Amino acid sequence: MSQDLPTSTDAPGDSGSTGTRLDPHRWVTAGWLVHWLLRVWLAFVLLVYGWPKVFLMQMGVADYGDALTAFGEMSPMGLLWRFMAFAPVVQILAGVAEVAAAALLLFRRTAWLGGLLAAAAMGVIFLLNMTFDVPVKQLSLAMAVTGLVVAAPWFVHVCRILAGRAVPAAMLPDPVPWPAVRRVTRWAGPILAVAAVCVPGAALGAMAVKGGTLTATSELAGVYRVVEDESEPAEQLAEDDRWQQVAFGQNGAGHARLGLRLANGDFYDGRYSVNGDVVTIELYPVREGTYGLVRDTERTLTLTWTRVPGGIALTGDGVDVTIAEDPESRYLFDRGFHWAPTTPVNR
Repeated sequence: MSQDLPTSTDAPGDSGSTGTRLDPHRWVTAGWLVHWLLRVWLAFVLLVYGWPKVFLMQMGVADYGDALTAFGEMSPMGLLWRFMAFAPVVQILAGVAEVAAAALLLFRRTAWLGGLLAAAAMGVIFLLNMTFDVPVKQLSLAMAVTGLVVAAPWFVHVCRILAGRAVPAAMLPDPVPWPAVRRVTRWAGPILAVAAVCVPGAALGAMAVKGGTLTATSELAGVYRVVEDESEPAEQLAEDDRWQQVAFGQNGAGHARLGLRLANGDFYDGRYSVNGDVVTIELYPVREGTYGLVRDTERTLTLTWTRVPGGIALTGDGVDVTIAEDPESRYLFDRGFHWAPTTPVNR
């Protein structure tokens, strides 16, 4: 398309003038260069967010360590994250849509389709960010608008296709005006595009496998209720810091998630690791108010665990309790999927 535009010529009607008009070809090339920058930026950000969803690394997966969090303790963003964690297929499909849009954006012939797919995907995400108060509202909106801008040069073609009318030859972006350079980018561009899509996916996939995102990591994994406690209760329930429930997560290598509910109602989340009969627990500060995604642990407990009749004994660092499995707190994790009609359970 741009090659058919005229080059600079004398301005008509300017008798005695030697001035020239601006070369339209340069403006078209500059426009396609901006278009290329927009689609490369959009593809990059889509890959940053898309691949972690594919490997369930952004929202994670449903984990026993989160079993003790009450509805009222969740932030709107936390509620959305847990929904996505409980629906891994939805999370994976969202990631696939973003990665597919990025891949389409990186090739000239499919850039229009990538723009439309990106606009649709990011439009949905923008709506979720708005309704669940996720901080990246402006970014998701900018990405949705950028997708529309990238697809804009082909809107007429798409409308003619939908109307069943004849479609002219497809326009191909031409951001490189130099034939010698174009002979190199013609092949280097697709190769780099394939590498840009595949290399991050392979790297994150290896991290997911190595990190044990989807694998059970310890014999302690489960949700438990304290059935025996050798320590003395406080005079007032509000001051009673004895353990009431504890949840050991089943996902993650080295360190898995942990939730701890005290008798006074305080809730701690953290992480734990098991080495033989020793379990090391790292607790974040008590959950209250607003805090960021990155936090430092507040204290570390080193306990010895042994199986005893009726449960598991945990001793050390001021803790001397026996815990037993709590099936009710694992209900959401254990119920599973049923294809056949069953009694509706909306609780």
